[in-house]
Amino acid sequence: MAETRSFWIGTVDSFLHADSETILGQLAVRVSLIHSGNETQQLMAWKRELEILREAFETLGTDALPWGLFLEMPLQRIGKRLDAVVTIGGTITVIEFKIGARSYSGSDSRQVEDYALCLRDFHAGSHGRTIIPVVCAEHAPPVDLSSALHVLEKVSHVLQCNSAGLAKCLALVRNFDDGPSQLDWKAFDASSYNPTPSIVDAARHVYAGHTVAEIGRADASAEKLELAVNRLKEIIIQAKQEGSKRICFVSGTPGSGKTMLGLDLVFTEDAGRVSGEPAALLSGNRPLVHVLREALAEDAAVHGMTKKEARRQVYQGLQNLLDYLKEHSSFEGDVPPEHVLVFDEAQRAWDADVGKKLLERERSEPALFLDILNRMPWACLVCLVGPGQEINRGEGGLALWGQALEDAAEAGNYWILHAGHDAIHGGKYVDNGILSGMRQSAPVKLVEEPYLHLTAGLRSYRTPSHGQWVAALLDGRINEAANIARGMDTPPAYITRDLSALKAWLRNRCRGNQRVGLLASSGAVRLIADGIPPSPRSNELDQVAHWFLKPSEDYRSSNALEVPLSEFVCQGLEIDYAGICWGGDLIWDDGWQARAMRAPKWQIVRQEDARIYCLNTYRVLLTRARAGLAVYIPVGSTSDSTRQPQLFDAVSNILISAGCSMV
Repeated sequence: MAETRSFWIGTVDSFLHADSETILGQLAVRVSLIHSGNETQQLMAWKRELEILREAFETLGTDALPWGLFLEMPLQRIGKRLDAVVTIGGTITVIEFKIGARSYSGSDSRQVEDYALCLRDFHAGSHGRTIIPVVCAEHAPPVDLSSALHVLEKVSHVLQCNSAGLAKCLALVRNFDDGPSQLDWKAFDASSYNPTPSIVDAARHVYAGHTVAEIGRADASAEKLELAVNRLKEIIIQAKQEGSKRICFVSGTPGSGKTMLGLDLVFTEDAGRVSGEPAALLSGNRPLVHVLREALAEDAAVHGMTKKEARRQVYQGLQNLLDYLKEHSSFEGDVPPEHVLVFDEAQRAWDADVGKKLLERERSEPALFLDILNRMPWACLVCLVGPGQEINRGEGGLALWGQALEDAAEAGNYWILHAGHDAIHGGKYVDNGILSGMRQSAPVKLVEEPYLHLTAGLRSYRTPSHGQWVAALLDGRINEAANIARGMDTPPAYITRDLSALKAWLRNRCRGNQRVGLLASSGAVRLIADGIPPSPRSNELDQVAHWFLKPSEDYRSSNALEVPLSEFVCQGLEIDYAGICWGGDLIWDDGWQARAMRAPKWQIVRQEDARIYCLNTYRVLLTRARAGLAVYIPVGSTSDSTRQPQLFDAVSNILISAGCSMV
């Protein structure tokens, strides 16, 4: 028999006719190939699970015989397995056994609910099917099962039962089954599983030693990401062997995996460190750096390392960009330890005027970087570039990099430039390319690299075209946005005029380990009239880390839905379901109009760069959600000139015209 994904698969009929000791042997052999552990305890647990399943199926009789059964079904390539999956007609039941347990715990329910959500979102054979999560706590009190299953977005609430109640639980699913036919158990087991981790989870997995090939998807989008990583590794090795200096630009859509790629280069042994050489990911996004540092330090501490030592190691690989420049730009002879640097959001590099204010050196950020790295015998600088993310004055785009490379070459410091077509020439995802900052005869060697442009939307895994929809919406191409929305399985966003309805929508989706949260523009200052407090500032880093990392029961968590985050503190990060609170700073009047509060009234923003920053603010907010998005648009007040109802009505109407639906 060919090896299967699950440790044992077959029909219930074949399970009942099989020898339990033979099944146990198969399970033991498969698990021994993965890792060693307390085999005796594991075998005892499996033996009892098989007994419970056998008793339940025999009680259900002949109806159960055609069902599919999957034991120890792997959920991810990083080690999670489902105890048992039963396909009942077209419905999928996920069973988490708690052998010896005498009660039902919230953590057990969240665990199996998370498994069900992962199947729904990432397992091809489960797509479009109803999934029922079940906790079977062996000695827990019996539960009075409702005759109705409550299903939201294809996953029901968690059913609870003890060993004696499993048959009734499965009978409830049988009576509910809305599938068209009995699932083919062989095809189901062979179906691909393509997980898309959040940036925080990706950082944890990479830091634990997994590459992007091991933690990402197994489809074409992941292949492109892996090709980009492998090409960058080749370029880094070439730079070291030849003693050359190389700069690489990785461009792509929001959520295409650029930061994950950077983490891989820094933390995996065969990438940025190149035989032990140090590497670092630098970001001017202080909240992003702080959240990732805290997540990695907490994770390392759980696995036995002290939090102090974990923080020290993590801080070497994840550094604040401005701190790096302050440390190394002051002393001309200073040579940094890192030969390989990853510059996150390189399109947001600031110009010489900002350099004068921040560092008292009238040099642009790209020029300062090249100055520092020119002191080294070899170096590779990897610049990650995203579209429409500039939200501060003085962010000069890729033209600044072109100018800095040209100036370096004229001073005798030659860099080899590797980049995709869009980063070089400008294009759909890059406003102005590197060449826009150079003369036509610039003495810079340029290598066009098709693998260094990423277009797959990994963040919005349920609606991969979400980024295209956001771009069309904010460009004012409403008919095009509506056409994109019609090709989605679900609307690009749900609209509500009731804040309590927005929070209810989010709470209903706060299941398993998924995160929900509120977002709001920093310019939406009048949302306070609707009871929405301001966001933590970008220097209140602990509050931001709590928002992203604390569990639901902690009031500081995003899941508490008490405090929104602004574009300045959520950029580069993500949550599963986002609730955007739309403010009066961006209204619709035959096109998008940006406004700024000049108390006591709004003023139309006339400067083009400031208008673009406002649009980019909403671009950031609209692209933070991985699984789903809802937008709260206030009703306004006729007695408050800063909250005119007709302006909010216009925003609501245009979003609906662009393909959104009311909650």
